[in-house]
Amino acid sequence: MAYQGLAFAKVNLTLDIVGVRPDGYHLLESVMQSLSLCDVVEARPAAETTLTCDMPGLACDESNLALRAWRLMQQEFSLDGGMEIVLHKEIPLGGGLGGGSADAAQVLLAVNELYALDLSYQRLIELAARLGADVPFCLYGGTALAEGIGEKLTPLGGCPELRLVLVNPGIAVATPQVYRQYDAMGITPAQGGSPHTEAMRQALASGSPSAVGGALYNALEQPAFAVCPELAAIKAELADMGLAALLCGSGATVMGIARDKKQAAVAEARLTGKYPFVCAVKAGGF
Repeated sequence: MAYQGLAFAKVNLTLDIVGVRPDGYHLLESVMQSLSLCDVVEARPAAETTLTCDMPGLACDESNLALRAWRLMQQEFSLDGGMEIVLHKEIPLGGGLGGGSADAAQVLLAVNELYALDLSYQRLIELAARLGADVPFCLYGGTALAEGIGEKLTPLGGCPELRLVLVNPGIAVATPQVYRQYDAMGITPAQGGSPHTEAMRQALASGSPSAVGGALYNALEQPAFAVCPELAAIKAELADMGLAALLCGSGATVMGIARDKKQAAVAEARLTGKYPFVCAVKAGGF
């Protein structure tokens, strides 16, 4: 018996810091959205545990979230034997698009199905939160408000069809470094909740891609630009082409929301070859 699942990338339409826990973790409030861009995750029980991937540069050792997801389930439920996991990657590495988190979420679902664990959705979310901030949403998908460290999810109904262009310069930007820069810049967290959340809720409800583009916000953008100025240049380039641009998560992918499919195709064609990863994708409406 084998499992095959689609691990969809995500973007943060808004991302705000609303506090810091005593252990140093930043508390988030973020409107998150799944994309059409995805990896394919295959899993099947095996005598030994193996993880393979078709994307050069991706570590297939114990640091990989997909493998950590299997180890967590194996330990939590005293599962015998091993698991053969194969990742067919399309989501760029370290891009702020949740590729590793999406892969891990699919492994949780695979183990739940293959071992007939019959876990509740809430139990799966609890396990996902132990792996990383984006894993719960990647398990959930669609359009949702994520709070806390990502484990509190509220569905937001839906998103109008968006045409996005994703640009990744192939530069590694470490998330901890961006958060350290955020702290060093002395930015005051949005105490009492993010004003950007309600603005995005209204934009989504309007059904207007331009309204969604106008409500984009990322509190980590300026810290990330300080760490990697090339990202600011990409955002400006997308904006010059008429797209509503924003850094994805902590980077290093920058997204631009186009007016329509044609504008996205033009921007994709203009930037392809200039950067290692350029891709027009769809969000919402599917």
